[in-house]
Amino acid sequence: MYSCGNIVQAYGHVPQKQVASNLLRPKFARDRRGTTAVEFALVLPFFLMAVLGTIEFGRALAAWNDASRALSQAVRDINLDPSKTTNQVSALLKEYLVDAGAKDVSVSVTSTTISGTDYMKITASFPFNLTIPFASKSDINIDVDTLAPVLSPTQS
Repeated sequence: MYSCGNIVQAYGHVPQKQVASNLLRPKFARDRRGTTAVEFALVLPFFLMAVLGTIEFGRALAAWNDASRALSQAVRDINLDPSKTTNQVSALLKEYLVDAGAKDVSVSVTSTTISGTDYMKITASFPFNLTIPFASKSDINIDVDTLAPVLSPTQS
C-alpha cells in the first residue's frame, strides 16, 4: 500500500482524491486488516448450507437407490417363483427394505391383468429424515413402485 510520500515520489504530486478520502475516513475505516475474516464469516454459513445440503441429498438418493434395489430383488423373486402370493411378496419386500435401513415401511402389492398378461403392481414407501438446519420440514417420503410381470413356467 502506498503512503502519501510514495505517491508524491511516483507522480510528483498528491492526487486530490487520495487526500480527500484519507481526511474524510477515520483511521479505523482505512485499516484493511480483518476484512478477510469478516468476508469469511459472511460467506461461511451459505457455503456450509450448500455442502450439508449436498450431503443430505446424497443420503436421500442412496436411500431411494436401496429401496429400488430391494424392489428389483422382489421382482426377481417373483420371476423365479411365480406362485408367490401378494402377501409373501409384501413380506419379502419389507424384509429387504428393513435390511437396507428403512423404518416404518409401507408396502402395497396388487395383482392385475393387462392384455392377458398377469402383473403385480408393487409400491413401497417409507419416511426419511433429512438433517437440514433451520428447516421447518425435514421429513420426506421415499416412494418406489414397479409393475412386474408374473411369468408362468411356460412363458420363460
